[in-house]
Parts: sequence; structure tokens; C-alpha cells
Amino acid sequence: MLIHGNGKISHHHAPVCKHDTILSMRRIEIPEKELRELYLKEGLSVRAVAERYNCDTGVIVRSLHECEIPARRPTEARIFLAEELRTLYQDQGLSTYSIAEKYKCDPKTIYRHLKLHGIQPRPREKITLSKSNLESLYLTERKSLQGIAEQYSYSASGILKKCKEYGIERRTVSETSTKHSKQDFAGADIEKAYIIGFRLGDLGIRSARNLISVSSGTTKDAQIQLISELFAPYGPVWVGKANEKGALNVSCTLNQSFSFLLPKHANIPAWIVRSGPNFFSFLAGYTDAEGNFGVAGGTARFRLRSYDIGILQGLHTGLAKRGIQSTFRIDRKAGVYGNQKQNKDSWCLTIARMEALHRLLPMLVPLLRHGKRIADAQMCAENIEQRIP
Repeated sequence: MLIHGNGKISHHHAPVCKHDTILSMRRIEIPEKELRELYLKEGLSVRAVAERYNCDTGVIVRSLHECEIPARRPTEARIFLAEELRTLYQDQGLSTYSIAEKYKCDPKTIYRHLKLHGIQPRPREKITLSKSNLESLYLTERKSLQGIAEQYSYSASGILKKCKEYGIERRTVSETSTKHSKQDFAGADIEKAYIIGFRLGDLGIRSARNLISVSSGTTKDAQIQLISELFAPYGPVWVGKANEKGALNVSCTLNQSFSFLLPKHANIPAWIVRSGPNFFSFLAGYTDAEGNFGVAGGTARFRLRSYDIGILQGLHTGLAKRGIQSTFRIDRKAGVYGNQKQNKDSWCLTIARMEALHRLLPMLVPLLRHGKRIADAQMCAENIEQRIP
């Protein structure tokens, strides 16, 4: 659901929880969760939040209202003691900007109190950074205005004014709102097919301001390692703390070159089905997320279980076209089982015939990346070798 500046509500095809609601105001998109974090938890003022997104304070006020975030009551005027200001400003040499950050107020407030207490403000230091140096720091090294200001003991507002003076264009909101650089997807179609398969099986994907947010909850170290290896070349990967069930959330943010992950495909994309290498790479990704290899009763078997009837049907058909026989059936009907409710039918694709596995494994195993899947698949391969006459 999108809440627009005109108050109208539009709906997306995919359901979005309240905390993932995106506010679109004058082309500024601010996730509700982030707005709550900045305004309520970090205690930033409306002006400070507006400066963060380079927009008018009215945009933030409307955003707070539409998200039903209660506005804080105006605080009593801050009283700064002369001794306190002298210690910070004269003895410690802090700038008015640094002191303002410390007390979450405007630098002009600090400047005014310095004058009130007869403390002579230091002359504003002229910013001497050349245009080429500033472009290198801001555009090439992707440093924030605040980061540049701290490096050279200037104010962020001063650096911003210098950028305007030099005609250096501001970076987009998605670029300036994160300090971590993002790399473009550099893989071929076969890599893309694998990631799409893995995404459909195991990853939560959403769009957040021009960025692609990836997340997954798991208790398995092998899964955490796989997600890290997949996306670390393109952006930082974070692993959260374990919840009461021992599950950890693994997440990362990627740039728009990963927009191919946004669709939650009900069926395998045609460009993947048409190509043998792409098809088996997709199968490997989906297997690493949802698959299971095992040996029971002396017989190896491969199994995929999920609610994705279209995906499993497509794999069943695609395997048949490549001479690999599988069975495809409903695994469990929707209903209540004990204390657990299953809202949709689950489906199962199984390969248990020795000839079919003997044909599949040499093509699939080299494409797998999940440590346990690889070990279990190799165990199945050994079982088959022992059974071949």
C-alpha cells in the first residue's frame, strides 16, 4: 500500500505489512519503519529528518500524520550555562554544529547562546577544498557531507553550500541514505537464473527507496554462509541476533541492478525454461532453498516440497523434456493439522528412479552451493554407483 501526499491510497499486488508502508511525497520515499526509528527512537527533530532527506519540513510533518506517528510536544527552551558552553566550545574546541548534535538542537541555537553569554564565536573558517577534491570525496569515494565535514573540521551545511557553489549535483536519496557502496550485478544469465531460483524458495524481497532489500530467517549456518557468499560482492550483509526460536535474520540491501529479484514468479520465466544451462541453474538455486537429498531403505531419492505449484509443475515438465522422469503430486491439502493451520495445498516433486537420478546428479551437483545439499547429493551419487550392475 502506498500513501501519497494527496491522501489517496493505492494497492500493490503483493501484500505489505504496516511497517513496510512506503510514503511517497514529492518524489521522496521514506519507509514508515525508518521514519519511526529517526523521529521516535533517535529523537531527531522534524527539521533534522527533513535535512536527512533533503526535503521540506512540511513533507515530514505530513508523513508523521499519515503514519499516525504522534508528534512530540515542543520541549522547554534549552538553557545553556556559560561555563558549560566555554568548556565545550573553548576548552574542547567543539564546533557549534558538534555541540548542536550533542544536544539535538539547531547550530543557530548554540551560536545565539554563545553571544548571549559573551563568548566570542570563532570566525567561520573558509572552506578551501577545491572542486576536484570535493568531487572526488563526494562523488568518487561516495563520502557523506557529514563525513567530509568531520574529516576537515567543517560543518555539513558548509560542505553543502560549497557543493552548490561548485555546481556539484547531490546524490539521490537512496545513495545518500546509506554509507555503504553498492555494486551492480555483474553475473551472466546462468547466475541470474540461480539467484532467481534461490529467491523464490527462500528469500524475502522488497523495494525500499530505490534499493532492493533482501532478507531471510534461518537457523542453519550453511544457509547464512550461502546468502553471504551470494550477495557480499554487491553490498554488505548483516546477520541479526537469534530470536527465541534460535532463528537469525540475514539481510542486505542491493542497488537497482537487482530489480530482477522483485517479482514473485508463479511460474518459471520463459527465458530460463528455454535454456538447458539456465534451467538447471534455476533448479540448483531452488534446490538449495527447498530441496532435500536422502537415502532411505538403501535407495537414493531427491525431493522438492513447497506451495509453489507453478514452479514445481514447471520443473516437472522441464525435467521430462530433458529425459529425466519425476513424479509430481499434492503433498498435503490445506487444513488444520493438530495446532497448526496450513492455508494452502503443498506439493511435492520426487525423483527416486535410479536411472533418472543417475542422469540428473552430474548436471545438478556442480551447480549447488549449499554445503549440506552438496554433501547429501554426493551421498546419493555414491549410493547409485554402488547399485549400478
